[in-house]
Amino acid sequence: MSNNQEPNTETLAETENFMAWRADEPDGETTYYLQLGRATINFFMEEWGELLSTVPELMQAKPDDDGMYAVSFDNVDVWMDNEDWTEFLQLLRELEK
Repeated sequence: MSNNQEPNTETLAETENFMAWRADEPDGETTYYLQLGRATINFFMEEWGELLSTVPELMQAKPDDDGMYAVSFDNVDVWMDNEDWTEFLQLLRELEK
């Protein structure tokens, strides 16, 4: 009998600076992670589904007057310049495949 308490992980999408992956925890819970540079945001399955459902809306987002894009994740706001936003959208497109 295995006593492994490490989650099984799978990379879902990856760009040069960003990554999305899934962790199947030993307790049966699945957690999703979105690493945006140095920040990592975790999502439970329902929250991940909500994120994926907003992809079409995010693809249409416009920058603010300072040229910055913002995305909010349950009490976390992430601001990105055009270069990072373009890479973020690339990651989202990979997740849609």
